[in-house]
Amino acid sequence: MVDIRLDENWKLTQAATGDAPITADIECILQDIRLESLTQEGDLFYDREYGWSLYDYLQGDDSELIRTAIDTRVRKKLSRREYIDVTSIKTQITYTDNTFTVQVRFCFKGNDQGYSMTTSLDRIRVEVKQE
Repeated sequence: MVDIRLDENWKLTQAATGDAPITADIECILQDIRLESLTQEGDLFYDREYGWSLYDYLQGDDSELIRTAIDTRVRKKLSRREYIDVTSIKTQITYTDNTFTVQVRFCFKGNDQGYSMTTSLDRIRVEVKQE
């Protein structure tokens, strides 16, 4: 995979030459996963299943049902990626000050190195950061 590198605010980056730098391999995959976590399902015209649709839970109150729904959705979306070891996917969902925090850890097949990201859902936005 190869894509244009985005900064932490999802804006294009610029190399010293003025070109848009690219990202490849694992960094590209991780960037794509972060982008998908921010996207509503159906927003990508050529892949209607792309997107975690976490905005569905912005106004939700904390309950076991909501946490289970978020967990199931995250696992389902990550499981679509054939290079992720589905047995390695671990989630932890907490709720503090009207904000859901979804911590996700996973490994790629054939690689024991873990990768993690944290997604926060407050009442008005979804934010994600790679750790």
